[in-house]
Amino acid sequence: MTAALPSTASDDPLSAATSPRDDLLTVTTRRVSPDTVVLEVRGDLDMSTSPTLQNVLLSHLHDAASQVTVDLTGVSFLSAAGLTVLVNAKQAAVAAGRSLCVVACARVVLLPLTITGLDGVFDIYPELADAPLGPVSGPDG
Repeated sequence: MTAALPSTASDDPLSAATSPRDDLLTVTTRRVSPDTVVLEVRGDLDMSTSPTLQNVLLSHLHDAASQVTVDLTGVSFLSAAGLTVLVNAKQAAVAAGRSLCVVACARVVLLPLTITGLDGVFDIYPELADAPLGPVSGPDG
């Protein structure tokens, strides 16, 4: 399902949200277990598209998922606005007793995370298969 507004937690194992310009960013939500949601982000994560990811992230951090995994392997551009969304989501996850991790392997994503020191804030995995996809012990995974 693709919608103009961000997806919310539902019984659907797969849903998608798009940015105001569908060709710039798509966020696909997959519930891989009762406790884990994977958000697959594709496209440019910038000032105009970051609200889409923020809304989807916050909705899943407030539902029953204890683990939210943000898969950024499909991101082609990551701006300061995108980094801000990730930081705000991490803070919300910790406050809610949830765990949030990032999957990234491309320089376009890893370089901004490293330059800003955020690579020390997030648990970053090079592939989705490496990320925790089941129940976790606490907010830091």
